[in-house]
Amino acid sequence: MKTLALAIATTALTATVASAAGIAAIDANGDRFASKAEITSVYPTLTARDFIDLDTNRDRRISNSEFTAPGAEVILGKHVAGSSVQDVMDVDGNGDGYASPAELAAAYPGFSANDFDDIDVNNDGRVSAVELYAPTSQDIVSRYEMGSSILVSLDSVDSDGSGFASYGELAAKYPKLSSVDFQRLDANDDNRISFGELYALETIQVLGKNL
Repeated sequence: MKTLALAIATTALTATVASAAGIAAIDANGDRFASKAEITSVYPTLTARDFIDLDTNRDRRISNSEFTAPGAEVILGKHVAGSSVQDVMDVDGNGDGYASPAELAAAYPGFSANDFDDIDVNNDGRVSAVELYAPTSQDIVSRYEMGSSILVSLDSVDSDGSGFASYGELAAKYPKLSSVDFQRLDANDDNRISFGELYALETIQVLGKNL
C-alpha cells in the first residue's frame, strides 16, 4: 500500500513539475516536442480528445508553446494524479463562470483570503479556470480536503419567495445558527440576508461552524 501511495504521489509531483517546467520535462527523445506517448507517460488519463485540443496546429506533436499555453494548463490540470482541484463549474455557485472567494472556501474548508490572493493572479477578485488549474493553485488547494459544500443557494432557503433569507429560513438549514451569528452576516442591518451577503467570505466561515 505504501508503494502504491508513493507511486501516486510521485506521478502527481512529476505532472505538476512538468507543467511548470515546459516540454523539456517530458521530451524523452530530445526532439523538442512531445508525442502522445510521452505526454501520457506523465498524464496517464489524458484522452485522445485532450491531445487533439492541445495540438492546436494539428501536427500530431505538442510544442513548448502549445504545452505551456493557458488552455493547456486547464486540460493538463485535470489529469494530475491525486489532484484535489475541482472544475470551476463545480464550485461556481452563481454561474458566472468564475470562482469567488466564498465559493472556493465552500469547496475547500479552511481556504483563506491569502490563499485566494495567491491564486487570483490578475487581481480581479475572481478565479478563472486557467488560474484554478495553474500549478501554484493546485499546490494551494491540495492542502485542503474537499468537503461537501457549506453554502446552499439562496433560492433553496428562501421559502417565502422574498429574494432574501430571514433568520428563521437560515436557521432551518443551519440549526446551530444564533441570532448573534445572523447579525454578523446581515452587513446592512436590514434583518434579512441578500445574495451578496450570503456569498461573503465571512458568511462561509460562520455557517461552516453551524452545520
